[in-house]
Amino acid sequence: MNGAKIIGIVMAFIVISALLITIVLFKGNDQDNERINIVASFYPVYTAALRVADGVEGVKVINLTPAQTGCLHDYQLTPDNMISLNKADILIINGAGAESFLGNINENHPDLNILDTSKGIELIKGGNSHRHEEEQEESEEYNQHIWTSPTNYIKQIENIRDGLIGIDPDYADEYKANAEKYIGQIKEIRSELLKAADNLFTKYCIIFHGSLEYIAKDLGLVPLVSLSSGEGAGISAADLANATRVADDAGKILLIYDNQYDAEYNSVANGAELSKILKIDTAVTGDNNDSDAWIDAMKRNLNEIKKAAA
Repeated sequence: MNGAKIIGIVMAFIVISALLITIVLFKGNDQDNERINIVASFYPVYTAALRVADGVEGVKVINLTPAQTGCLHDYQLTPDNMISLNKADILIINGAGAESFLGNINENHPDLNILDTSKGIELIKGGNSHRHEEEQEESEEYNQHIWTSPTNYIKQIENIRDGLIGIDPDYADEYKANAEKYIGQIKEIRSELLKAADNLFTKYCIIFHGSLEYIAKDLGLVPLVSLSSGEGAGISAADLANATRVADDAGKILLIYDNQYDAEYNSVANGAELSKILKIDTAVTGDNNDSDAWIDAMKRNLNEIKKAAA
């Protein structure tokens, strides 16, 4: 081996060693600055956690699932997810059965603090409302899309606030101030949504996804039929025929879609005296850097409702 090759090998070794040392030091410093690692299960819970923990010293919030995942019905854990959970001090979940992909998280991570944001929220089951029982573990039968309701989302923020204060009491004032500010914004947009909904030409609606049930209830709307479209689900001819009869009898009807999916069943209202399409943003996807994503989604919904009311 000639001298040039030896020098090249030595230089490469020095460069690689320097890089490894830099990475180790960076990770060490990063860990020193993080007192608490918070993992949120998916986007709506993640943006809520960002707001409540905003600016709190040594607290890091990450989103377990990609921001464009949407609802978690078919999600499966990845190796990266497992690494994030192993590093987590706190896991914030939506609850109501949304995180079934986590399996027996308590058994696999016995030291992990889990904050269930659905606690105290009245859940919808088969069109009827039921109080969420604390001991209830398996709740796939309940509608999971609680965050779409401003009223429910306020309760989720309060649950996050109280949970973080319980775990990190020295920073209680920061958590309280952040939550108070965010809840104030949610109440403001909720008030505007209610005013706009009061001006709609009818309260009767047909909804085309379960994600819309909670927000419809919040706005005082009355779903006469609830159908399930999108995510590969098809609506049967019998269900469409029933929806058509209901729309005809109602005379005036809103057709409400989750804006993740196509508005493809509008013909059910062809015989109605008046019908309009309303596409609702359920705030389930977005940008990981946008902590105002939920508020922005509701502002878009406000504009849609105003257009339908015009």
